[in-house]
Amino acid sequence: MRLLTHVEATPEQMRILADTRPGFHLVRGAAGSGKTTTALLRLRQLCATRLSRRERLQVDEPVRVLVLTYNKTLQGYVAELARQQVQGAAGLILRVATFGKWAVDMVGNDGLVDRERTVPTIRRLAAQLPLPTEFLIEEVEYLAGRFRADDLDAYISARREGRGQSPRVDRALRKRILSEVVEPYEAIKIERGWKDWNDLALEVQKAPFQPSWDVVIIDEAQDFSANQVRAVSAHLSADHSTTFVMDATQRIYPRFFTWAEAGVDLTNTYVLRSNHRNTRQIAALARGLVEGLPTEDDGALPDFSACDREGALPAVAVGRFSDQVGYAIHKLRSDVDLTSESVAFLHPKGGGWFDYLRTRLAAEGIEWCELTRASGWPTGPEAVALCTVHSAKGLEFDHVFMLGLNQQVTPHGNEEGDGTLDMLRRLLAMGVGRARKTVTFGYKADDPSTLIDLLAEGTYEEVEL
Repeated sequence: MRLLTHVEATPEQMRILADTRPGFHLVRGAAGSGKTTTALLRLRQLCATRLSRRERLQVDEPVRVLVLTYNKTLQGYVAELARQQVQGAAGLILRVATFGKWAVDMVGNDGLVDRERTVPTIRRLAAQLPLPTEFLIEEVEYLAGRFRADDLDAYISARREGRGQSPRVDRALRKRILSEVVEPYEAIKIERGWKDWNDLALEVQKAPFQPSWDVVIIDEAQDFSANQVRAVSAHLSADHSTTFVMDATQRIYPRFFTWAEAGVDLTNTYVLRSNHRNTRQIAALARGLVEGLPTEDDGALPDFSACDREGALPAVAVGRFSDQVGYAIHKLRSDVDLTSESVAFLHPKGGGWFDYLRTRLAAEGIEWCELTRASGWPTGPEAVALCTVHSAKGLEFDHVFMLGLNQQVTPHGNEEGDGTLDMLRRLLAMGVGRARKTVTFGYKADDPSTLIDLLAEGTYEEVEL
């Protein structure tokens, strides 16, 4: 699977690279603006600056560099790119990891349980509350990740953002969530010796001193929780350079918090406005999906006016799933150079939803690889990747296919401002933004996702199968 090609820094990026001052720095930008590229170029620049100072001052201690990503797929991708930037530099220790892996290596995984174990417990406790159960599960994870363990009561009166306008969660409901769900859940964890992923972040905050980090890059920072940011902050050197790279418009997990409440005093904020990845047509399709959503302080809408390339209109194929796959394979054969271009089939669910596609690709002799939760970037000749939309965050491909976009795989509430619908809109727009050249959707005529109705008129070509 092909990586990013070598790129030269743009004038927009050069001013970010020139800022080597210690402290916390924020780089914001919409999909396609070169955030990950900027992060890696900044990594190279900061490492060079620190190594030069180390040599000049004849310091024995190595420069310690930490690059954190949200999920395993992006970690594998960034790890390959990061090592290319600073490969073999003497006097430098480079660590590229997900937050979870870095934290487990620091404090251990005794008692650590995945969501598959904790969610049924939360679901049972939340059953009596007048809110959708899945929404409540995310609400519990949201408040646990945002507030300190000894300050959960702050949730009752805090300004509650990043969770949509519906369902409405007033003060009375917040008190019930704390008393009837969160407090019993915490007691159950203690009784069973469980530690969930938020507990892991809290443990890292209190972990004994270890060699601190001089340079830190956090990519896709919009999906880190406040407690995860606090955990990283607890292990920084006195003159650290920490860079958060993010776009709140692409936030697809309930993670909202302010930098001040996470203890971060930003030294400087930079905004990337140019769109180097998408064509104008792809950016226009993505923008239609998120138009009208609150962008929050650190968000940026996809901007087709900032693109410098034209391309084909995205296609929306309407028909049976087997016909959608047949249409996609025809496009692979006729419009894609599988020796030099990359292709991603993305799906909100993944897993078994890819079974039929796997069978058809194999029958056609088209090699493919799986990216979801892969901790290493595939280095084989495969040009086609299968991946959940969540795991595609931060990646890019020449061609993106999202087939089977039926309502069954994108369920949500029906009220205006529904938080789940807002999340799905961001998720689908993020998937569109992965594409450099073409985007193809597909859905069944008798069961379209409501997200299809949000596509702006004139931004796509409908194909009846």
